[in-house]
Amino acid sequence: MSGDEAQSFTQNVLRPGFVELAYGEPDPGLLPVEDVRRAAAAALDRFGPAAIAYGSSEGPHALRAALAERIAAHEGVPLSADEVIVTGGNSQALEQALTVFTAPGDVVLVEDPTYNLALLTMRDHPVDVVGVRHDGEGLDVEALTAILDALRADGRGARLLYTIPTFHNPTGACLSHERRVQLAALARREDLTVIEDDVYRELVYDGEAPVSLWSLDHESPVLRLGTFSKSLTPGLRVGWVTGRADLRQRFATAGMIESGGCPSQFAAAVAAALLDGDGYDRHITALRAAYASRRHALVAALREYLPAGCGFAEPAGGYFVWLRLSQGVSATALLPHAERHRVSFIPGCRFSTADADDHVRLAFSLYDEGALAEGARRLATAVAACL
Repeated sequence: MSGDEAQSFTQNVLRPGFVELAYGEPDPGLLPVEDVRRAAAAALDRFGPAAIAYGSSEGPHALRAALAERIAAHEGVPLSADEVIVTGGNSQALEQALTVFTAPGDVVLVEDPTYNLALLTMRDHPVDVVGVRHDGEGLDVEALTAILDALRADGRGARLLYTIPTFHNPTGACLSHERRVQLAALARREDLTVIEDDVYRELVYDGEAPVSLWSLDHESPVLRLGTFSKSLTPGLRVGWVTGRADLRQRFATAGMIESGGCPSQFAAAVAAALLDGDGYDRHITALRAAYASRRHALVAALREYLPAGCGFAEPAGGYFVWLRLSQGVSATALLPHAERHRVSFIPGCRFSTADADDHVRLAFSLYDEGALAEGARRLATAVAACL
């Protein structure tokens, strides 16, 4: 594909000679093109015209049943197909949740730092976004409690909390089990709707992924968002929602869904075909091996090349390393130096409601081990130049 064609087909186009550590997306070379080709044909053979018709509000039963079976097997949570709703991926699901569960002027709580594009989605809505401290153990539940108390004293309340408790973007951290239990209990006590973005659950490299907030207490107002965008392919735009029945009902009866039905009908039929058999599990195993090796390569190179004062925690899953810069080095000021050395990243301030410009987010998903090591060397050279 030519550069012009790539520009019209893909969201991000890589610059020749650059190591683009800014992009948290799958390596195109790891996308299962042939598996998707076969699954598309199988979906049309199996479902016929229904695969390309308006879909039911909840999504194709075949995919919901397959997801329910997988969740039961891998997470130990028994559920039926009727307890799963298909979405157009987590971005669409977050947008829909904001539309359904918030009104103008409502307070929406987020971890600080948090996913930068979730912040952009929230800024499309007339809500007041308030950050909650996030540390090495994830969301600070005591800080969240204090914020809720302060809002109540001010005659206000929070309508929604958005959180990424497992392999957090951008930090890579996981919310500790103790805090998960506290957060689920707090949400139930305060009737605070929690949007749990569980995008990276399948991409675990050390041990096992922790239990989801949703699975801890099915009576808590937690809406868990899952997606195939990172574990399979983002172009399908297929995800799913699990949560309390009343929350699912409001989600499934939104005006957009009533109008168009399932937002990814054909892609969801393809996903159902992909889950039929052991092909998806084999793909996940290969992804985990590839990304674990890439994580190791980036981490090792950062440790070798970065000057004193920089620091980071090695993530156990996901796509990202959250790098703290040497004292006195600003990520915003560093970026043009890095670009001159043909390496990119996203400054930490873009992930914060306040200021995190002493950090940068580095993605290790897009490049092989050699390119990641070279990217780390270039970045270290740029940091040294700033010092």
